Amino acid sequence: MLGFVFGFFVQLFAGIVPVPSDTVTLQQVEVVSVPLDRFAKGQQIISVDGLVLRESRGNTLSELLQRHSGLFVRQYGPGMVGSLTMRGTSAGHNAFFWNGLPINSPSLGQMDLSVIPLSGLDKLEIHFGSSGANYGTDAIGGSVHLTSHPAWKKGWNVEVSGGVGSFGLHRQEFSGGYANSRFQSRTRVYRKAAANRYPYRNLAKPGTPTEKQAHAAILLSGIVQDFRWMLNSRSQLSSSIWWNAADRQIQPLIGSNTRDVQSDQSLRWVLDFNQSTENSHLNVKAGWVRDEMVFNRSEKTVTDQFLVAGELDWSLRSAWEFKSGIRATHLRGDLSTYSTSEQRLEVYHATNYSPVQPLTISLSLRQQIYGEELAPFTPSIGVDWELLKGGEHRVIGKMAASRSYKVPTLNDRFWKPGGNPELRSESALSAEIGALYRYEVTGKKWETRLTYYRMRVDNWIIWMPGAAYWRPENIREVASHGLDFMTSAKYRIKRWELGLTGSWAWTNAIVLQQENATGQEVGRQLPYTPNHKVQFGVNMQWEALGFFINGHWVGPRYISMDNQNALPSYGLLDVGWRYDLPIKQHRISLGFQLYNLMNAAYQVMRLRPMPGRNYELNLIVTL
Repeated sequence: MLGFVFGFFVQLFAGIVPVPSDTVTLQQVEVVSVPLDRFAKGQQIISVDGLVLRESRGNTLSELLQRHSGLFVRQYGPGMVGSLTMRGTSAGHNAFFWNGLPINSPSLGQMDLSVIPLSGLDKLEIHFGSSGANYGTDAIGGSVHLTSHPAWKKGWNVEVSGGVGSFGLHRQEFSGGYANSRFQSRTRVYRKAAANRYPYRNLAKPGTPTEKQAHAAILLSGIVQDFRWMLNSRSQLSSSIWWNAADRQIQPLIGSNTRDVQSDQSLRWVLDFNQSTENSHLNVKAGWVRDEMVFNRSEKTVTDQFLVAGELDWSLRSAWEFKSGIRATHLRGDLSTYSTSEQRLEVYHATNYSPVQPLTISLSLRQQIYGEELAPFTPSIGVDWELLKGGEHRVIGKMAASRSYKVPTLNDRFWKPGGNPELRSESALSAEIGALYRYEVTGKKWETRLTYYRMRVDNWIIWMPGAAYWRPENIREVASHGLDFMTSAKYRIKRWELGLTGSWAWTNAIVLQQENATGQEVGRQLPYTPNHKVQFGVNMQWEALGFFINGHWVGPRYISMDNQNALPSYGLLDVGWRYDLPIKQHRISLGFQLYNLMNAAYQVMRLRPMPGRNYELNLIVTL
């Protein structure tokens, strides 16, 4: 709320002090950051539609990715831990960024998607495939990029929303901001609570009676504050602060009576200076990420990441583009079994070369030092070739090959007892080939992507039982290959707008080698990695009335390394509508969503039942 109040005084000040007559317009001075795909030729990067983000604002990142992408999220229950798997990799093989700041936990090496609300986000982008040369450690399967900076809109902007739903769900949100030609401030506050007392069949009791979940309540709250200053026509200073807290009763396994609880708090701050000229863009970044977790009100984990980075993007004539950068990070971990700190330094460079107009080649290089160890040298090369450009049709061929890596986590190396300081970084080699087709005319737009990939991960770290305690070792090699298919279309016919989306992910991820493994494990599909996932969506708009249908189907998932038992496949169907009512300069939007329309009984993870049919009714008032 401080930023909202601060914006009020800025407006007063702006009314007292005269603005020079040569002040340029917002469109001329706004500094734009370098797009993710600028130096990632040959790979696929998608943005989640803004309408989907708006309609999903009451959900978390875990729920959005499960419902609206070809990605599979391992959900341990509604609001419980949610971890992402991309192209057959594990949860720790995906890098997450907020406003360009790495936010993976340094102790666990991964992100819990169920504690990332969508209420504080303005943009979501997903980079599929190995991208260690672009982003550094953890980006073996891919990376997810979250942005909270809103679009620049002059004057006061206030929005209040709320929702109620099944199983004790209720949420509230407030967004307020102010912008003039030089300054922008926005404050967002959110709160979401759910008792999650939904019925399920207790498979551990004779006759499998229907019972209500008694220990799965969640409370999620936080605040996001964004500032931006236009220093001059070419320079911009921005800062964002995000405090997020989650209190959860940990849903027990069917047949268990555990009553575990967990509290998570995260404080993230980032400061960016951007300066653009005709042929260059400079970004200087500083940031801090602090994560706290308290398990059963006694076991406390605290980690800090302090980051300073600089990056320069420039072009030379029309055929050459370059990007060079350096990033320094200080990590600190204070856990129940160890305390440690570590320095990391990484340098990187990327080059785009376009010898002829339809062809662009990207070459990226990165080297990281952590502590006194060298991470694997990480190169990547990618090619975009415009195979067809005729009228409204375009076909772009894509090819890429890359190396990526994952630095062992703090827990892997320093946990007592069992931590292994001698662990090597995991290393992955991958290649992919695909095509992108686009068709666009007035009122119609169609885009389809198809990618085939192969990947091999060496030195995969596994915690194994020892004589006295578990210990991590570099003992597994995994290979994966598969297909990613995505399509989307938008049509406008008179007063009707129609949007269609679809995706299919085929993933084959098997263990090539593992020390001390039995013959039943080698050559088997990794647990909880479905071979197939299909998603589709339909969105229709007629003037102020909108309607959507969304569904996804997940194939069987093996629950053990020997592939002897599997959870059955499941399919979910969601529907909803919205109505926007403009009142002078304001707008009221009423929405209704019905999830799991067919009331399917399913488990994403074994013995962790998910809710059946449930609804949410929400109201948004924009002033």
